[in-house]
Amino acid sequence: MSRLNRTLKLAMLFLILLVPQGWVANFSYASGSHGGEHHQEESKGPHGGRLLEQGDLVVELALVERSGKAEFRAWIQEDGKALDNAELTLTLVRLGGESQHIALYRDANIDYWRSQEHLAEPHSFDIELSLIHKRGRAKWQFESHEGRVKIDESTAEKAGIKTAIAAPGVIQERITLYGKTTIDHRSLSHVRARYPGTVVTIEKALGDSIQKGEKLATIESNDSLQTYSLIAPISGQIIDKQASRGEFSGDRVLFTIANYKQIWAELQVFPTRRGQIARGQKVSITADGLSFDSTIVSLAPGGNGTPFAIARAMIENPEDIWTTDLMVQGDVVTHESPAPLVVENQALQPFRNWTVVFVKVGDAYEIRPLELGRTDGRVTEVLSGLNPGDRYVTENSYLIKADIEKSGAAHHH
Repeated sequence: MSRLNRTLKLAMLFLILLVPQGWVANFSYASGSHGGEHHQEESKGPHGGRLLEQGDLVVELALVERSGKAEFRAWIQEDGKALDNAELTLTLVRLGGESQHIALYRDANIDYWRSQEHLAEPHSFDIELSLIHKRGRAKWQFESHEGRVKIDESTAEKAGIKTAIAAPGVIQERITLYGKTTIDHRSLSHVRARYPGTVVTIEKALGDSIQKGEKLATIESNDSLQTYSLIAPISGQIIDKQASRGEFSGDRVLFTIANYKQIWAELQVFPTRRGQIARGQKVSITADGLSFDSTIVSLAPGGNGTPFAIARAMIENPEDIWTTDLMVQGDVVTHESPAPLVVENQALQPFRNWTVVFVKVGDAYEIRPLELGRTDGRVTEVLSGLNPGDRYVTENSYLIKADIEKSGAAHHH
């Protein structure tokens, strides 16, 4: 419930941040003649494409998708008549600067020009269309963006949007074990009087923290009638006290001190998994919102006739946030294999019929549909759709997805 509340608060904050800054995705087209002197509103042609005009020349350009493939088609007229002989090329520049040059061809049995190159998703580009014909040249430049929004750094930071660099990684095979935390018995001390006698003073109470060398009590020896100090042999916390002033100390334990700066996770390993668990394996230990990455340091019989072995891993606990007797889960890495490119699983979002991440270039964010491979629950292998070195959103990517869908920029040609 707390995670859901946090998510809702982030979403509300994000929307609040957008309103005063007027952050609305702008997907209008800016078109112009060569040199950028002429701009016009977008108009549609009879085939549903974009009309581009310059003098007596009219070009209708459409991006047509069929059976999962896309191609550009163009219809060209000069003085109201179809133009048969021309050289028509497109330069597509994607977010990040990657460019693609495309030539359009006309077959004898069709009335339009068409591209043959593969067009990867998303179909989001800055476009330059160049036309060469016997009477001269013409050029148009315009934007055709989809799945893209802009967010300034301040808004992104306030919304909790975080990014990472796409890079090679490791896919892990894991086995989940269960157990509990226990004290490291090397960090447990039972303190007795060196010389039996009367307890004269008590310096520490049950539950007190204590440093090695501090005085616990004063004892008067029965033999010498001399007093001496009972000193703490380790730092830690007094978890048991059996000493009172005026009592005879005898040989019993007067104080028990435990140091919780390091504790054990003891994980149960049943016979069916015994062959997969070994010393030195990495293990991620989690309990009640806590987590710690450790290593299995020992594997021993459970004892007392139990049917399982015990795998022990050390938890460093300098802030005393872990306690003993916590029920824990241990995800043990049994195998690792390299992957040329991985992304964090939390970055992945469903979008249309794809799984996508959002790449970041400057203040712009844009979808990248991915072909995915192996996963281990933490990271997923990327087979295509992303390049090493691309910066992508890892946290709160759902906010970007929501704004793209809200703005109607999900699929615009």
